[in-house]
This record gives sequence, structure tokens and C-alpha cells, in this order.
Amino acid sequence: MTYDVIIVGAGPAGSTAARECSSSGLHTLLIEKEIMPRDKPCGGAVMYRGLRTINSKLPSSLVERKIYGLQFEFPSGRNAKFKSDKLMGITVNRAYFDEYLAHQAADAGAELMEDTRVKDARISQDNITIRTDADDEFTCNILIGADGVNTTVGRCVGLRPKRKDLSKVGLGMESDFHVGVDGVLQATDDDPSILQILPVTGRVAYGWVFPKEEDLAIGIAGGALHMHALRPMFESFRRQLEKRLGLELMPTRRRTSFIGGWGIYNKNVTNRVMLIGDAAGWVDPMMGEGIAYAMRSGVISAKIAQDAINLNRYDSTFLEEYHRRCVKECSGNFGMAAWAGSRGSDFAESLLVKATHLDIASDLMAMVARGELKYSDIPSRIIRDLPRELPNIIRQIITNRIYTSH
Repeated sequence: MTYDVIIVGAGPAGSTAARECSSSGLHTLLIEKEIMPRDKPCGGAVMYRGLRTINSKLPSSLVERKIYGLQFEFPSGRNAKFKSDKLMGITVNRAYFDEYLAHQAADAGAELMEDTRVKDARISQDNITIRTDADDEFTCNILIGADGVNTTVGRCVGLRPKRKDLSKVGLGMESDFHVGVDGVLQATDDDPSILQILPVTGRVAYGWVFPKEEDLAIGIAGGALHMHALRPMFESFRRQLEKRLGLELMPTRRRTSFIGGWGIYNKNVTNRVMLIGDAAGWVDPMMGEGIAYAMRSGVISAKIAQDAINLNRYDSTFLEEYHRRCVKECSGNFGMAAWAGSRGSDFAESLLVKATHLDIASDLMAMVARGELKYSDIPSRIIRDLPRELPNIIRQIITNRIYTSH
């Protein structure tokens, strides 16, 4: 069977790409190796910039919590909290969120094939052929690999090595902890609209506590080379949280996964093939957030696929435009995030704790989460808006001097 586009992987990136391809009239096949809904290692936080990709239209039944703020908890005991009146994002159950996006693609006209694992891909001058674990073969003009950081598509077409480079990926462990509605409120100081981020001392790593309706999504992640002894690290983190929150935290199921990274430096296209989402490495190197970037890369890849088919251009030189557009959208965040993350938790603590005294800080956090501002734009935005913040800064300096003098 022949298609215009075949997309491997029905996560947020793949399903978004399939929906966009089908909506533009392309004959599209979306292949998922499991039966949906299926379990997925992920904290389940979807930033508002990701919701914008689907025009913010999401059934209320899929929204576990609406998120209006971020709180950073540091090993020293200090914290930095940023709360906005603007929606920053939501938390979801990834199994049902992904299922919804896949069905959206099917409703747009994509053929959804579940419980099918792709094991090979071969590029020829005239097309690209994939082979499944059932030895069925399908051909297409464009193949989009949305099959995660362990991408089979990427390995088969030479975009990824047979063995993973641990210096270019993250590694994490997470689980959902059922604590009931009261437990969620206790863990969040009666404000379950806050995502808690906990940088780890001495490692390029962080932990998180994300509120759901009756569960807490808790995990740790960091650069794969820094996450040796992952299980003991996770258990230590869990015990520390139990003590701090005053809750018994019994995991339902521990999930370990590699996390995509290095996106702006990766080679993500070759003849007839594009990698998107985690497979491409479009993940914030500081916060580990990838869903919104994955969905956006799906939109961009679909537009380039449509242009390629209209112009009968399937060479890597033409498809490279996909990577350039993604880099243009992501580099303003990723470059600054990688720099800040490499400075460690002490730097983050010094910067963020001071920033909590500025009213503008919460607005900036919200704008980044909503896709209205990039990390790299923050310095110029602060300089622009600094005059209206001067009274607050002066007041804080005076307050600190009075406090230290006593």
C-alpha cells in the first residue's frame, strides 16, 4: 500500500503531524506500536504553548489540573514561587491525552494502525518502504519518525547510531502516587495549580511534583551520564518528599525512560525522512519539557511534507527547511536553558529567589509557558519594563537592610 506520508509513533508529535498532513489532503498513515490508550513515562504537564497548537480545544475530562504557577524548591530550604493569573498549562494523564490526539488525527482522515511495530525502513530513489513486525510492507513519499528517543526510524535510515550516545540524551524515572484529593491539597499547600520543580545539588538533574486530580506525578531526570544509580536516587527523592509533605508515597509503577535532547545540534533529516518530537531531541534542556515542542515540530514537519509533495522534492536539502524552522523556534529557549542548567542549582537558586521579589518575574514565566516569550528575550524584556519595577526593588533593598541590621 502506498501513502503520501507515513508517520511512525502516535505520541503528541506524531499525532499532530498526522492531523496536519491529513487536513491538508495528504494520504496519511499513522502507525503506533501499542494499543491505545497506552502507558507513557511522563509527568504529564502540557504547557499552554502546546495547547495553542490544538487551538486550546481539549475536553475538560482530559484536564487533571489547570496550572497557573511554578515553584522551585532548593536543597537549602529556600524556594521561589511564581504565580500568574494567566493559564500556564495543564496536567493530563498521558495515556488518554495521546489517545485523544491520535483520534483527532483519525478524524481528520489519517489511517491509524495500532499494535504495529516498524522494524525496518529502506530509502530508494522513487520512495521509501517500511516493514512491520508482521512483515507487511508499506511505501510512501515521506516518512516521519515520531517514535521517541529510541527511534527505530532514525537508526534504520542512518540519522541515529545503533548504540545511543548517552552524552546527548537524558534519563529519568517517575511514577504516579495516588494520594486522593486531600493528599494533593496537602502536598500543594491547598494550591494544586502549581508545578513544583526541585533542582538536585551536585548533578545536572532535577525532580518534580506535578498535581493531578487525585494523584501526584513525581519523578527525577537529568543528563544520562549523571543519572547512574537511578533507582536509589529515585527512592531517596521519594523518601525526602514523604518527610517534607507528610504523606505516604507508594508508587503505582516506576517507569524509566530516556529523554530526547540535543535537538538543535542533531541531524534530523535525510532524503525522504524527518525526525520529530523526542526522536529529534526537541526537549527543553533545563526543564525537560518536551510535549509542546513535540507538537510544534509535528506542525512544521507536516507543512514541509506538503510542500515537498507539491514540488516533488524529497531530497535532504529541501527537507532541511524543517530543521531550520524548528531551530529558529527552539534555539531562543534551548540555548539559554542549556547555559543556565550547566551552572547548577546554586546559580538557579541565587537567580530565582531574587526574582521572586519582582512583579514582572511571574509575568515573564507565564509568557514563556504560553509561547509568548523566549528565554533569550527575558533580559531585554526586563530592561524595557525595569522602570515600573524600580519602586519594588528599592523597597526590597530597604527591607533587607533593616532586617540585616537587627
